[in-house]
Amino acid sequence: MYQNYQYEVDPKDPLKPLYQGTFEEKVTVGGKERRYLVYIPKGARPSTAGVFILPENGKTADDLWRDSWWRMIADTEETKEKLIVFFLEPENGVWNTDEAYGKPDGDVVYIEQVYLAGAQRFKFCIHEAKFYLTGCREGGVLANMAAMYNPAVWAGVATVGGSQLNENYRQAAAEDFCTNLDGFIDETHRLNLKKSDIPMPAWVINDPESPVGTDNGTADYWKRSCGITEDGKQTLPDTVTYIRSAEPPYAPNQEKEAFRVCTSTIPGGSADYANLLLRRIWKDFLYRQRRWMSGPGGDLRVTKDPVADLGMEYHCEEIGGWMREWYVYVPEQVKQNPGKPVPLVFAMHGYTCSAEIYCGNSEWYKVADKHGFILVHPTATPGTMEATTVASSPDNVALPAWNFMHTAPNGPDELLFFRTLLERVCVDHAIDRTRVYATGHSHGSVMTQVLAMTMPEVFAAAAPCSGVLFQGFGMDIRVLPEIRNRKDCPIPIWMFGGEQEPWLLPAVPEIDNATGDSIRIWRGNNHLTPEIPENWEDGWQVNGRWHDLHYAREDGAPMVNYTWVDYMPHATMTEMSFRIWEEFFSKFSRVDGEIKYNPGV
Repeated sequence: MYQNYQYEVDPKDPLKPLYQGTFEEKVTVGGKERRYLVYIPKGARPSTAGVFILPENGKTADDLWRDSWWRMIADTEETKEKLIVFFLEPENGVWNTDEAYGKPDGDVVYIEQVYLAGAQRFKFCIHEAKFYLTGCREGGVLANMAAMYNPAVWAGVATVGGSQLNENYRQAAAEDFCTNLDGFIDETHRLNLKKSDIPMPAWVINDPESPVGTDNGTADYWKRSCGITEDGKQTLPDTVTYIRSAEPPYAPNQEKEAFRVCTSTIPGGSADYANLLLRRIWKDFLYRQRRWMSGPGGDLRVTKDPVADLGMEYHCEEIGGWMREWYVYVPEQVKQNPGKPVPLVFAMHGYTCSAEIYCGNSEWYKVADKHGFILVHPTATPGTMEATTVASSPDNVALPAWNFMHTAPNGPDELLFFRTLLERVCVDHAIDRTRVYATGHSHGSVMTQVLAMTMPEVFAAAAPCSGVLFQGFGMDIRVLPEIRNRKDCPIPIWMFGGEQEPWLLPAVPEIDNATGDSIRIWRGNNHLTPEIPENWEDGWQVNGRWHDLHYAREDGAPMVNYTWVDYMPHATMTEMSFRIWEEFFSKFSRVDGEIKYNPGV
């Protein structure tokens, strides 16, 4: 019934979606199959946004697919955010707006199951920071209910004519402990967070012509979740906007401007699938914030496009037979003195992601603004993973992955790519070649360590985040000839890990685990003796969530460093980027091949 297509990876257009069109899918709820549709537009990028659409009673997913304007919005989105659209439907044509909180086979669980399926990567990839809910009339009620039930996975909810909720449901959600904290399952309630404590950007659009369209406390619920106590401001003739003024709990990883609730009353706004409001709902509200994984419940921040909002240079050029993408960020203070050589930082994204994603996730551009260096965010090409983990599966569609293991068929030469990037940037800008650095998250952390081992003479320091020297997962880079034959060349290293990613790396190093083994190897590479620390329990410095371990050479230079972070999942964050620069990168340079340490910088 629906047209869809499957393509092969094309080196001339490697980021083209390999599946396009409309797909009918099913989930099982209470022993019964329930269906939904997924629309993947032409040009959708890896790790794009996913919007879940819930229609009013009497409408099917097919009606919504055919008659609403959501496919048009997905097709015509002018940024790289060509969203993937999920069209859901009520069972037997009627949503159960009065269902009990936690009903194991109800409509909220149906929405939850579609979300879990949407988080899989078999045909497409939606980034965990960019899941959104919206609904019309009774579908709007269910959208609010689903957001209250599992708030930490949604970056925003917008409803038209669906704000009248059962107070018992709302109260039960408010009082329930939140165990899913966006990558951190808090089954013991150690952080004592309730679901109503998780901030939710929300736009409540009342429609008095809808039978469930008059707000009975839903907007106040969302305002309380965001910590908003201030009066709202009229931002449009039909809209009042409320924004938190107090600093959020985990600044600078959260931005108070993203803690936002809007209210409107638009008679007739929910008619015809609310089509006249859909572009506003997407572009003016949902798109404008993301829920990045790192702090408990996620870190809400305002969306910034690297080019349109941050003014980055965008490049897409053929290198080694593959079209390659990268962004270059030049802060204003550097532009004002273009002849002065400045440091350069390469920052690499993780598996499934992109330069655009890591730009917003790590916010290295803020560090560059403050300290005056040039930043490069490159994008990998599609590949697959050998191992099944929380973050990957061999059954996934090919998604951006660094080809450091040379496993992608006819894949690119990453070392050629990075050497070319370095020379291109040095031609275009004044770069201090003694102060070039590499960092990255997850798969990008392994790419970082590949660069540190194969091109150590280029870099003054490296900082892999959520990454050690893995022995499994098809990522044992030590078997590579270019690693085995590497130069004996010390390079300062700072590895990071989260407490909540034991499936990837043990937070606490020991002699017989990957984290301890990595510290041993890097100590040997950097000529620290003995290679194995005498006591793994010595030397820890604890500051809040941070648990730091530093091993220095005779002049005090911290050559091997490791940090694990309390209740942090497989993630990175702004604060980590600032720490890497201010406490580590800024203090090292490589002059005539030797590492120089200047602690006073």
